[in-house]
Amino acid sequence: MCLDSVVEGRAITESQTGTTPLGTDLGGVRRAFDTVADAYATQFVHELSRKPMDRDLLDAFTRRVGNGPVLDLGCGPAGHVGRYVHDRGPSVTGVDFSARGIESARRLNPTMDFVVADIRQLPFPDASIAGIVAFYCLIYGTETDIVGALAEARRVLRPGGVLLAAVHGGVGTGHFDDFLGTPVDMTIRYTSAEEIRDMAVRAGLAVEEVLAREPYADEHPTTRIYLRATR
Repeated sequence: MCLDSVVEGRAITESQTGTTPLGTDLGGVRRAFDTVADAYATQFVHELSRKPMDRDLLDAFTRRVGNGPVLDLGCGPAGHVGRYVHDRGPSVTGVDFSARGIESARRLNPTMDFVVADIRQLPFPDASIAGIVAFYCLIYGTETDIVGALAEARRVLRPGGVLLAAVHGGVGTGHFDDFLGTPVDMTIRYTSAEEIRDMAVRAGLAVEEVLAREPYADEHPTTRIYLRATR
């Protein structure tokens, strides 16, 4: 899992790159998303149209971040969460460690910026970002990996900048060996509301709210947990 060296066609200097050491090797997750990028994008590109609570939370987030800039961490091959925010005014950069996923997201969202990078080591200066959305990217690796990613989010957020994250609720982990007929090898972790709150606090964030909802009919059958926090 390497950090890509290009942001909007410009080389990343050492001073622009986060210093949080990478933890668990998540190469298997990256390879899985490289493999299923096109199928994933087709499956999820319009999913927010079926998620009223997610739209409400994103609308409230958008009202707080002005013109941005905003990061969509773990934007995935569809880039749809960032696009929802971008379509309402703020400038948005999608971030994902799957190069194939970023290729797909760029193709589907030509007015947005994208960078291939690990969310545990972001290629952005300290205190440079107005807001961050992080939907279902804080579900891989260990608790240390997630706290590290949250600490990186805090580092790049401006004072008062807001983070809106979503994770799968539950206990333990789940393993997937198939996505729409394509073999994959991917393990995700389930997180309780108390755990995500605790990890955010350990990362230095000020937690405003943790919310939960039951899954919609066409979703993976887990409770959805939302974290809103600020630097």
